[in-house]
Amino acid sequence: MIRLAALLRGIAGITGLILLTFALGFPLIPISLAKLAAPNGAFRDGATRWVLAISKFWARNCNRIILGVGGARVVTQMDMPASPEGRFVMISNHQCWADVMLLIRAIDPQLPFPRYFIKEQLRWLPVVGMACWALDFPFMKRHTRAQIEKNPSLRDEDMNTVRRACEVFHNWPVSIVNFSEGTRATATKRAAANSPYKVLLPPKAGGTAFAVNAMREVLDGIVDVSIAYVDAPEPTFWDVLCGRIRTVAIRVQYRPVPDNLRSGDYVADAEYRARFKDWLTDIWDEKDIAVAALQDAKNPAKAFADLKHTAQTT
Repeated sequence: MIRLAALLRGIAGITGLILLTFALGFPLIPISLAKLAAPNGAFRDGATRWVLAISKFWARNCNRIILGVGGARVVTQMDMPASPEGRFVMISNHQCWADVMLLIRAIDPQLPFPRYFIKEQLRWLPVVGMACWALDFPFMKRHTRAQIEKNPSLRDEDMNTVRRACEVFHNWPVSIVNFSEGTRATATKRAAANSPYKVLLPPKAGGTAFAVNAMREVLDGIVDVSIAYVDAPEPTFWDVLCGRIRTVAIRVQYRPVPDNLRSGDYVADAEYRARFKDWLTDIWDEKDIAVAALQDAKNPAKAFADLKHTAQTT
């Protein structure tokens, strides 16, 4: 009986998300196409504002469906002032597809609406792919090492994609999100990567470095997000919808960009690349402790306080 109830919850959640997405596709698609046809200027900016408004409405109601159907409680600690007009690069760990929506819930409306580094294949998702394009998401191709060795020019392709996307955001408030592990963390993936961490995968610094460099003239700092599913070390989006996840703890911290990392050539400058990797590794060392503590927390609010006290005394 319990399994049937969980299954019905999951089906209801998926159905609600699909209906909401296609309903909002009716106004979204023509506005996005109008933006595509328009040159840079007031009309194109107006179309972007409409797409952004629809996307915010969609995201807020998706979260109402996800949390209303699944019943999960989201506990957030925001360790930074509200800055809805700022320009940030946001780094986060990644555990399941629910991260994308719950991260929006954690920062809305205190911080700008996020744009994600996403896989090129997602461009073709109905409605969602169109919205991602209209919101200037960086679509990453993520070439394999073998492909790059065969065609070295591919090495710069993702960097140039990030640079072009970030040029648009010089004039718009934004949180550019990079799930720095590059994929969802699982025990199997940690073993395959020989990860030194208890719950995280090693971070990949390239995407974050590209975004920091592209935004360096207007960047207000780094937003560091840690997401933990309490009592669920390997959650899935389906688990969240089916009511198997009771609490999600999200910690949001501000970090200034070190002066020696704000500008540099990550691809060609080995010294700069090493400095950037060391900086991100230090953050990940702290994040692994935080996520592990929050996953095991009986009282997330107390765990947040303990983590904050530890950070202040170290």
